[in-house]
Amino acid sequence: MTASECPHVASCVGRLTTSDLGQLLSNMSCDICRRGTSTTNLWLCLYPDCYMLGCAETRNDHSTQHNTARPQHGIQLNVTNRRAWCYLCRGEVVLHNNNPSVPGVLGTRLKEEDESESYTGGLVGLSNLGNTCYMNSALQCLSNTPALTKFFLSCPDLVPRDVKPALGQAYGKLMVDLWQSEGRGQGYVAPTGVLHAIKQAWPAFRGFQQHDAQEFLRCCMDQLHKELMEPLMGEEEMLGKNSVRLKRENSGNEIEGGSGGSEGGEESSQYDTADSDSGREVVRVNSSKRRKEMEECQGVDGDSGLGSTRADSKISQHQTGSPASLSDGEFCDATSEGEAQTQTPHTSSPLPHQDPLLYQDIRHHKARQYRSVVTDIFDGALESSVQCLTCNTVSKTQETFQDLSLPIPSGEVREGQKPETGWVSWAWGWLASWFYGPDVSLLDCLAYFFSADELKGDNMYSCDKCKKLRNGLKFSQVTRLPDTLCIHLKRFRHDFAFSSKISTRVSFPLSGLEMSNWLHPSLSSTASSSSYSLSGVVCHHGTAGGGHYTCYCYHPDTDTWYEYDDSLVREVDRQTVLNSEAYVLFYRKDSPVMEEARREVDRLNKQHSQVDSVVTSYISTSWLAKFYTLAEPGPIDNSSVICRHGGVLPARVECAGRLCTAVPSQVWSYLHTRFGGSGAVTSLLVCNLCQEEERAEMRQKEFELQEFKMLHEDKNQSSDRYCLSATWFRDWEAWVCNKAREPPGPINNKGLVVQRPQGPSLRPNMDHFKFSEDIWALFLSLYGGGPEVVLPAEGGVRVTTPRPQTMAHLRQRLRVRSLSQREGTGELELEV
Repeated sequence: MTASECPHVASCVGRLTTSDLGQLLSNMSCDICRRGTSTTNLWLCLYPDCYMLGCAETRNDHSTQHNTARPQHGIQLNVTNRRAWCYLCRGEVVLHNNNPSVPGVLGTRLKEEDESESYTGGLVGLSNLGNTCYMNSALQCLSNTPALTKFFLSCPDLVPRDVKPALGQAYGKLMVDLWQSEGRGQGYVAPTGVLHAIKQAWPAFRGFQQHDAQEFLRCCMDQLHKELMEPLMGEEEMLGKNSVRLKRENSGNEIEGGSGGSEGGEESSQYDTADSDSGREVVRVNSSKRRKEMEECQGVDGDSGLGSTRADSKISQHQTGSPASLSDGEFCDATSEGEAQTQTPHTSSPLPHQDPLLYQDIRHHKARQYRSVVTDIFDGALESSVQCLTCNTVSKTQETFQDLSLPIPSGEVREGQKPETGWVSWAWGWLASWFYGPDVSLLDCLAYFFSADELKGDNMYSCDKCKKLRNGLKFSQVTRLPDTLCIHLKRFRHDFAFSSKISTRVSFPLSGLEMSNWLHPSLSSTASSSSYSLSGVVCHHGTAGGGHYTCYCYHPDTDTWYEYDDSLVREVDRQTVLNSEAYVLFYRKDSPVMEEARREVDRLNKQHSQVDSVVTSYISTSWLAKFYTLAEPGPIDNSSVICRHGGVLPARVECAGRLCTAVPSQVWSYLHTRFGGSGAVTSLLVCNLCQEEERAEMRQKEFELQEFKMLHEDKNQSSDRYCLSATWFRDWEAWVCNKAREPPGPINNKGLVVQRPQGPSLRPNMDHFKFSEDIWALFLSLYGGGPEVVLPAEGGVRVTTPRPQTMAHLRQRLRVRSLSQREGTGELELEV
């Protein structure tokens, strides 16, 4: 249709400018159900001063319902193909060639204008807010990670609003500004919200000094994971392995680049990893001595090269401390006897034999495993093996990583020789590199990282079989490849009183980075793809004392590379990217097979979308985002919206329509046959069972809070005081006050006590609370854990392991107290 003669344009179409139309279409979602263009067709009412956006669903056609309620609003515009429909004429209106003509920008060829600008999303700079080039370069690389950006643009309802410091909300808003036209007017936007949230979460970034881009990336991804994490469901929850969080290898002793960080900073040692399950379910390793003991027990050397790691193997029970010291496993569960020495600290469940009549709403608090979009995209896994050269015993440790920190090998290392370890030889090599240093390839760095390393001298391995320090041979293999591989090149070195930068040029490929040489044999035959293509590069210009960060990012819509230098964005050729001095590289996994699957889904969707079906199938929008962006999306997962009973989660009732996408049954059958996973969801009704569980949890929180307040105000208590970790208490307080999503887990008081020759004593400067015996019994009965640290009235410190007999006595006392309170208030105790 090339022309039309609709007389209703004079009264049904308002006059809009280009900026007006762009503002109306900046947030393209239905005003009623909030569905976006990725899941339905949207129609814009063109009536003056109305401009309502409505969807065109088969059952809930909000655009048609709008016209039915307001017949005079007769002309609507399809925001996808820019074609208009007149309900009064019952025909299409060619806005740019209609008689009479349409006023304003609507009377021009909208589709051609849209085609010329549709691919410019993301080409927006970030203003420098005071030495924030490190943040801007990192954010631009994250923004050009398609899977992460699509999640924030298509699933904003999954980003919590009540979790401080709300980095997820700030980052999501920034993605909208970068990719949905908000910053195109002036060419750049200010990432003020992200900077403010990062400063709240990580005080090290406060002020206006320069920081390290890699350190910012770790902290940013870690905080995003904490805010977005969701518990694993189904088989993943049952098969999840226990883990002990290791302190990051680099963040504890240096902040590279121009950060000016000091070695061994306490603040840096508190950095968590984004792949961790939760802060209260693991043992945090804070002291370098303690970490060294753990590494010796696991066969992990002091510089594993993993930017963020987690060990999944058990830690040996023998420690180098006093024989009277308490083992880690002894206080894992206050009710365990024979099993106490073998359990890991965060997996204990409180009192499996607890009297169900004690508190009718109290349920067992079980540790959970967590995932988030961050771990889905960036998490990989390694198997580190250490072979004892005396008995040939091999111990293996499973570790997850989100970035690989690769050393830059020198010339003699690439030739197979071990470099000298003295500082004189290193200084000579550093000076010589200014004149003779040859190029190093990224494959050289990977080969050096994955090569076998002999553990000897001060780095000897503690063999579990020999029960002695032995020489060992350590090597690593990849057991799970991440979708986006983040590689950090160790360009900064801190020795003695000075720092230096390794300026050796490292060549890297734009495509075809093959990781198959370092895959575990079990993965080599099953991996669908091990090839990666570059998507972003962070570059550092300058010296170790100071410098400037820029980045290069690949824009897939235009098949072009762009340089991001704070607020400036310019197109560059591929050779410019190859000649850059890379510091952090982002590689995205290739998957030709997934491209075929996406084309097939698009074909089935177009073929069957106009056919009415008796049953509508729903798929989580977040999983569909993974399907269109990840190389391996995994099984269909609706757990972000649908509960284990098949109904909508109570917390997702209002946004279930936006978080689920209706697809034809043929599309669902194809996806389920190919990927498996969750069963078909045919209705979006709230789950009554989950609603009851939610109410029971609220009653439980209320009971615990009121019981604590009552016991805390009781004046008739013994003079003995029971110590409780302040960290654990604050986690419990956040949970009962609805500021945290999960209970705190078992009590962990091990950090409160230090063993002295004269006996145990409280560790100096360790934050803790002192409560009465009844309060301690309340927490211990509900959560388990230990140890029991008592400050007797006569002085000293008494450390004991709570045993079942003691626990039974404490539970009986609390039960009698609870019954007397209920009788006094006229309440009846309900049986469970």
